[in-house]
Amino acid sequence: MELGAPYEYDDRMDKECVPLCDALNALPGIRTIESCCGHGQHSFRVYFLVDGTNSMQGLFFLTRCVDRRYWEYGGSWDITLSVADVVHDGILPTVFCLSSGTAKGQEAYDQVSSLIDNMNHHLNHANFIKEFGINLDGFVVSHWVDK
Repeated sequence: MELGAPYEYDDRMDKECVPLCDALNALPGIRTIESCCGHGQHSFRVYFLVDGTNSMQGLFFLTRCVDRRYWEYGGSWDITLSVADVVHDGILPTVFCLSSGTAKGQEAYDQVSSLIDNMNHHLNHANFIKEFGINLDGFVVSHWVDK
């Protein structure tokens, strides 16, 4: 099983952000609202909301995949909590930001690919899914793959 689905974004979105935003939007309760690839000058960032049924499973899944113990770049990437100025769909403006830390440009893009691979690894890790009672019904998966 792999995370992701074809989501629609506006034409201003950095193409480098699409695969990670697709993977994040496939998690239950996670909805991306803004992103920037950093354009080789700044860190890669994706801002997202957490809301809805099973949203804690989606957030737990993501934090597990970004954790330094379970991903080689986890010591550099982080998820921070921030406050925005705009209410989205009636949700108070508390947002999360997933950031590449000091990684910029191609280094960050390569790490994004690695993170998506790690997320797919966890999605297909039967013991992880069972141990934490992850309900895969809330995940949007693009197709089944042999792992």
